[in-house]
Amino acid sequence: MPDALSRTLGAPLPDEFDRLTDSDLDELDRLLRNAVAARGERLGAAVESSLQLIPRLMRPTVKRALGL
Repeated sequence: MPDALSRTLGAPLPDEFDRLTDSDLDELDRLLRNAVAARGERLGAAVESSLQLIPRLMRPTVKRALGL
């Protein structure tokens, strides 16, 4: 299970993580995935909300410039 957590983090795990049980590592991986998903949702909502400040006719151009 350390491989899944390492992929979630995008980095090798510190040596201290060897002390954790597989169930602890699974739970940490699940919590991190949930946190990343929630952050992505909040970021998407913030982007959509901020686009409301841009005049409607300019929004497609701004979205293209932002890569959205």
